[in-house]
Amino acid sequence: MKKRAILMVSDDFLPNVGGIAAHVLEISRALANLGNRVVVLTRIYDPEEKYPELEIHDNIEIIRVRTSNYKKLRALEFIVKGKATLKKLIGLEQFDVIHSHKLITDSMITKVPFSGLKIFTNHSSTFLNWYANKEIRKIHFLLQHYQGNISPSNELHTKIQTIFPKTPSINISNGVDANKFKPNELLRAETRIALGYSDADQVVMIARRLEAKNGVRYFVEAIPEMVATNPQVQCLIVGDGSERTYIEKFIKEHKLQHHVTMRTNIQNHEMPSYFNAADLVVLPSLMEATSIAGLEAMACAKPLLGTRVGGIPEIIEAGRTGELIDAKSSKAIAVGVELMLANRQRLFDYGIAARESVLNHFSWEQIARKTVRFYEACQSQIGASNEASKAR
Repeated sequence: MKKRAILMVSDDFLPNVGGIAAHVLEISRALANLGNRVVVLTRIYDPEEKYPELEIHDNIEIIRVRTSNYKKLRALEFIVKGKATLKKLIGLEQFDVIHSHKLITDSMITKVPFSGLKIFTNHSSTFLNWYANKEIRKIHFLLQHYQGNISPSNELHTKIQTIFPKTPSINISNGVDANKFKPNELLRAETRIALGYSDADQVVMIARRLEAKNGVRYFVEAIPEMVATNPQVQCLIVGDGSERTYIEKFIKEHKLQHHVTMRTNIQNHEMPSYFNAADLVVLPSLMEATSIAGLEAMACAKPLLGTRVGGIPEIIEAGRTGELIDAKSSKAIAVGVELMLANRQRLFDYGIAARESVLNHFSWEQIARKTVRFYEACQSQIGASNEASKAR
């Protein structure tokens, strides 16, 4: 396998803990472990975040462009500064691949002359909204310069193919580090004690950014029925976002403080503790690629209750690793939680099968090898196209 110099471009990266940030970190690490040189170009807000502008992390070179945290300007500032930095990098070093991850900022930054391969991984809920609203011209403008498109769900893959039928496209799921995320009974016991849970408590967890697209309101609005049906239910909400104020208000108004624990500003390395503390993990998303949080929970041998949207049905095998429910329904969440918690042995069996599924299909090494093979396929197609042009 040829070793490549790969330049990842991502508006979203460490210290963020969202799905894209986790994906870029893990795929970069896995590609580096295969012997490739990987550089990540990202941004950092000034002065709030004190991370260094240059850093080596797990054999990945990280270059952070410092921007202000003024919401109306920071994306534009990253586009301008990021493009200048990108031009400088490709002028100093021969990169084989530029691989982008954010629909708008990254795509604008990578509109520069480049002799190598440009690849885009489409994680975007904005893409899905634009597609649904038939705003195809926006998508075409942003993505037309890429020579290969990767999608972490079949839904994204199918839709991007309809817009760019001649551009190579592939569905490669997200992955998980099963050595980091794994069952740990001691960690489970310690974390449950720290959170104030008893052995009898049944802990239902969501680990999401608290944003509308993640369906967190529907989960929170299901809690009154959950605890009315089963007083041993404890809900663990790990994440932060724009819906946090609404959630905290709802919990207070419905006097749910004794049944809900919230944890914000949690780093990814802390997540195995929380997943191990849980008995059931819920994915209430309204749109989703392959949920990294879901895979992390599965790797910790936790069963999933997830909505039938995006890539969630691609990781949950209903009746074996978890159950699927309709989206936008607090009632469906409450009933699903009740039914799953009612049979502890089945819950345990689902968890064992969930970890087995992760080990067989979702390791980051497997994802990285598929990604490299896709790079090779795209390069071959470009070569064949160039030869055909010469022949004409």
